[in-house]
Amino acid sequence: MDSIKNYLKTKSFGFYIAVADAVIAIITAIVFFATYGGAMANNAAGQVPETIGIFLIAGAVVEIAALIVPQYRFVHLGALVMYCLSLMKEVLLIPNLIADEINNVHYQGGDLGTNVFYIVMQFVIVLSAIVAAFVGFLKSEDSEEAKWAIKAAPLPIAKVAVSAVLVVAATLSSSLIATSMKKNASKAENTGTSSEKEEEPAFDPITDEIKAAADAYEYDFDPASVIIKEQAEWDFGAADLNALQFTLNREGHNLVYYFEGRYSEGYQGQYNEYFTYLYLWDDGLYAGKSNSTNFKGYWYNSSLDRGTDEDGTDIKDCLIMVSNSEKYASLITEDCTGFYDKSVYVFMHPGWGDGRSIIVSGYLYYPDVAIFIDTAGDNCQYKVGDRFDRSGWTANHVIKSLKYSSVWKPEEVKWTDEAGMLSDGKFAAAGEYTVTAKWGDFEATQTITVTE
Repeated sequence: MDSIKNYLKTKSFGFYIAVADAVIAIITAIVFFATYGGAMANNAAGQVPETIGIFLIAGAVVEIAALIVPQYRFVHLGALVMYCLSLMKEVLLIPNLIADEINNVHYQGGDLGTNVFYIVMQFVIVLSAIVAAFVGFLKSEDSEEAKWAIKAAPLPIAKVAVSAVLVVAATLSSSLIATSMKKNASKAENTGTSSEKEEEPAFDPITDEIKAAADAYEYDFDPASVIIKEQAEWDFGAADLNALQFTLNREGHNLVYYFEGRYSEGYQGQYNEYFTYLYLWDDGLYAGKSNSTNFKGYWYNSSLDRGTDEDGTDIKDCLIMVSNSEKYASLITEDCTGFYDKSVYVFMHPGWGDGRSIIVSGYLYYPDVAIFIDTAGDNCQYKVGDRFDRSGWTANHVIKSLKYSSVWKPEEVKWTDEAGMLSDGKFAAAGEYTVTAKWGDFEATQTITVTE
């Protein structure tokens, strides 16, 4: 007992702060790992929130090393760094939860109260660790304990060696674990595992039936062949321009590009969606509708400056829309990959505030010829009693050129499950059943097999 009393007698208030820090860090880490699954916001997925707890534990381990060799105050700084890394991660992940609470929308999921607990405990740990760093662990820096060096005796050497091993192990292990988890999260998010890639065959939705529907659809206009030259001056008072309607159909003309854009925003418990459309016709006229604002003008894809080849033949070198409407005077598109060919920023006024600029995407227009169901990897094999969840399924529309994309407004798709297939959301009996998706005049089906 006397040796313990003598040992503690030389320790300052900072030593006991460090002890408390280590204990609080371990307790907070335990609570974190027990609760973070339902507490973190959706944006935490793929950002390895686990590092919050990992760095707390690593900091506690380094703190223990600092307590073993209290005369080497710099060891404690390693623990402070670990605590700060944990706090920094929480600071990066909590803003979305705070924004949802302020706006009363809660689209990000998670629990703000639990995250407030995390961050308060982290602040307490970090601030007290800073105090301990200034106070030091010994009452007197000139004491005999403070003066001994590594070479003094086998016991001090062993103490320093153990402390050094703890510091290095905590630092390396926490860094390696965090890096490994980040790589695995990115890999799972972007590509999936290699075994999943090997087992899942490539999904080819363009069936012979869809190809036949495309061939049977009579439409011989080629939008890719249209070249509209830029004009030195534009006549915004032209009768054809003023008569232009904001629809997909225009008698005597073909649509060259069709653009669509959607913007969603939540504010003070309300959630609203706004839409923007652009229609580019084969005579160089275009009409646009952005929320409640209508505008008209001209478009061209061959500029006066660069829209010719070495032989003087007009070529396509851009896609630009011009108008005499405020905020729509010049819409300059950029190239896209995938289903959409072009994208452009378009001003939209939701009816309040200063307005927004949203991305509107467009494609060379061909009429729709079919739809198909993408089950997102679901093999559609179930057991009786399984719960049926097709929330990941999407209906895709196919245009005559055989390009396809998910139906832009999924709420327009009507889904129908075969009668007798489900009871309280679960499969009621074995057999083969059909799920039907209907969008406008098009319909697609998916067969589901249920076994005992």
